[in-house]
Amino acid sequence: MWHPKLWHQWGAIAIAALVLPACVNTKYKTNAPLQAYAVADEPRAAQVGREILDGGGTAADAVAAMALTMSVTLPSRVGLAGGGVCVVFDAGRKETRTLDFLPRTARPIAPAAPGLLRAMAALQATTGAFRWEQVVVPAEVLAANNPGISRAFAEDLAANATRLTDADSRRIFQPDGRPLAEGSPLSQPELAALLGRIRLNGFGALYGGNTGDALATAVGTDTASLRARQPRWGGTASVPMGSYALHFPDLPEQPSGKALAAAWSAGMAAPDAQRVQRALAALPSTGAAEAPAAGVAAMDGSENAVACALTMGAPFGTGRMVPGTGLLTALGVQSAGFGAPAVISNSIVGRTILSSVGTAKGGDGPAAAAAALFGALLPVIDSDRLPSDVLAATPPTAPGRADIIGCRLDPSNELKGCQAVADPRGRGVAHSLDIPR
Repeated sequence: MWHPKLWHQWGAIAIAALVLPACVNTKYKTNAPLQAYAVADEPRAAQVGREILDGGGTAADAVAAMALTMSVTLPSRVGLAGGGVCVVFDAGRKETRTLDFLPRTARPIAPAAPGLLRAMAALQATTGAFRWEQVVVPAEVLAANNPGISRAFAEDLAANATRLTDADSRRIFQPDGRPLAEGSPLSQPELAALLGRIRLNGFGALYGGNTGDALATAVGTDTASLRARQPRWGGTASVPMGSYALHFPDLPEQPSGKALAAAWSAGMAAPDAQRVQRALAALPSTGAAEAPAAGVAAMDGSENAVACALTMGAPFGTGRMVPGTGLLTALGVQSAGFGAPAVISNSIVGRTILSSVGTAKGGDGPAAAAAALFGALLPVIDSDRLPSDVLAATPPTAPGRADIIGCRLDPSNELKGCQAVADPRGRGVAHSLDIPR
């Protein structure tokens, strides 16, 4: 059951009184089912996350599978050659970290070296429970035969079809000269074949042989430099909340994690009606509209949590495919405003009560992702409103989108009550499920 009073308590020191009694015994009641949650900005990906969690996978397994699936079902925003950033809570290690795989380039409007695939392999290898091939196969199956594209992808395709500039991409996504409509079947055989090789041989399949040579040529580098591109694990920028802490990704780009943490604190110090405005005013301007992104988040029954923002740098990235691969290349980003993932965790007992992500819709102003995240979370801290109610009341023209998995602990029995919500302004889906012990 959802208990909205948690959000009311977050605004004050009283959060310590709320959660600390539960720290005496870190175990749940043994007869209670475990709870798990998945949310993604594309429905088929969200369903894949649900199935992974239902089968005993961790939050890392679910997020990796959802990200790979979105590279097939939402290639306008996510791709194997794209990038992004995650905040990851490892309950076993009681550690919250940043996974940084931004698609950086030395100059604006240039193709970026691929980052997503290797980052998802690193994430899944670190805190996953499934075999790698189990994480890849849902994306491979959907690449071979997607029985009907989602509204999320159809809307992106209709709005950005002119960005598809080569014959391969137009052949796949505009087979009769017009963008595919919602519900249209879609087959991407070259991408399915590539995912099959990745399933069998790991992420190295993207960087070796003819595929690696073609990819290196497409992004203007050599295969050695391509293989040297590594995701970076690092610390987070955090805001104390009693025995918990709110964690933002620690990135050098603006708005940096430290800037997000400072903006959050500025918002908390403001009167309720001014909190979002005060927080956004505290953010440094990136000077440009942000790239479109997609959000994905999960929380498993063992308290692990992952929240990620993923991007191609522009709708469909460069708009060009690497010949023979079905793989769109990404454009580099010059700021981190496309995505603002956040996790609230307790590193003492190894628990999490929030996994959330704000993302830019694309062209919706500087720091759009932070605006969406703060707009969703700050207003509910000192009220009894549910996050779902706040998101439902958000004006359609407000910048960005936000997806939320949020919980509270019941001090009397140590059970969590959580709500998973996908921003209704997007086309994503959230799933909640009980997992028997």
